[in-house]
Amino acid sequence: MTTSQSSIRIKLPADEAWIGLVQSAAEQGARVFGLDPSKTQRLVHGAEELLLFLTTAGADEAEISIRPTATSVVMEYSFTLSDMDFSAMNIVSSANEYGEDDWGSMSLLLATRMADGFKVGRSNMRMSIALWMDKTYPEPKMLEVDRNRVNGGLSFSQIEDAEGLYEACSAIASLYPAHMVPHWCNSPGRMADMVRDGELSVLGARDGGARLCGVICWHNRSEQSITFYGPYDFSDDQSVSGELVLAFLRALGRSGAKTVFSSLAPDPLAAYGFQLIAEVPYVLETISEPLSFSVWERQLEEDFGASIWVHPYYADFLRSRYEELELIRDLRQVSELGESVGKSSILGVRLESRLSEAFIHPDFNGGDLGDNLCRHVKALSQAGYKNIFFEIDLSIGWHAAMGGHLERCGFQPELLLPNGGQSDILIFRNVQSQS
Repeated sequence: MTTSQSSIRIKLPADEAWIGLVQSAAEQGARVFGLDPSKTQRLVHGAEELLLFLTTAGADEAEISIRPTATSVVMEYSFTLSDMDFSAMNIVSSANEYGEDDWGSMSLLLATRMADGFKVGRSNMRMSIALWMDKTYPEPKMLEVDRNRVNGGLSFSQIEDAEGLYEACSAIASLYPAHMVPHWCNSPGRMADMVRDGELSVLGARDGGARLCGVICWHNRSEQSITFYGPYDFSDDQSVSGELVLAFLRALGRSGAKTVFSSLAPDPLAAYGFQLIAEVPYVLETISEPLSFSVWERQLEEDFGASIWVHPYYADFLRSRYEELELIRDLRQVSELGESVGKSSILGVRLESRLSEAFIHPDFNGGDLGDNLCRHVKALSQAGYKNIFFEIDLSIGWHAAMGGHLERCGFQPELLLPNGGQSDILIFRNVQSQS
């Protein structure tokens, strides 16, 4: 076992005889890295179940790391195994699917259900399973904030302290409808840790009297793109938005990003060089009238073109969008090549109950991919999620080849994000769940 300031690493045989060591390391690491007692015990139990799973699955050895992030503690198992059934890691899996003799899958199911999140990775023959537990933060009552008059000139600076972020979150929550408030605004302490760790940036505008008059927030979507929230204008005459957007664009000058996208934009941004690339319809029980979120995009660097994979189901949509955006792309149609894949696929899901939103993304290819996707749509719809989306990266052939599955499960292409991932990202919306 080795330790450093930010991680614990263990390499050991995949044998249940080492469960005590793994439990002790998980417990001590979680405490040092800031998890509360209940989350610590869940991580300890998850660590035990993962080692049991690898033991029954036939792995020879495992490399285990326990490390903190800004807002969580991650435990990752890395191992070599050519064939494995990961079906228990899908959120639609349940204990009823596994018999008394299938204890390996049951261990994996228990481990993933205890965690706040999980992810599977593969590089050649090396595989990994990462579980994480989110740190617990208070959600304080927000300050009551009114719009104020701007006195004197504006100054712009990054907001990094918890008190300043608390003030910013209170203003956003007081002056904007709930569906326009980023989810992390509910916990300024979590937000402060994200800012400190570089996961999130917040730019504030203050007037001559040091009053907070507006903010804009952003984070990296990928190495090539940035997603932003706002601008949120707290002035009584809405005079701050324009200058705040320009200050934001100046702040991105050395970011290296090619493209910037809006996630939550309260006002039109065409006057600042942005292009409206979609109006995405949403269904919310709290709002009776039709609602849509505007998605704005701006190129920060010249786009020299790229090659992407495409399926006939959405090829015409892509051609149309590339023409409108004046982007050069070489569209290569995916073909059935007869390669072998495992029997079980894994689909990751990011849930946002406030927006009745579920974002599905492909984590691991498998022979049941289409059926697995339809099971996810059915389960999420039955759970009350009205806005179900699916995201693929067009640089990855098996992602692009999902076009037929997506059509069968009720998805239609909705939004293209140039350079949104490894290459361009295509987002589909499930039309059946919104009907």
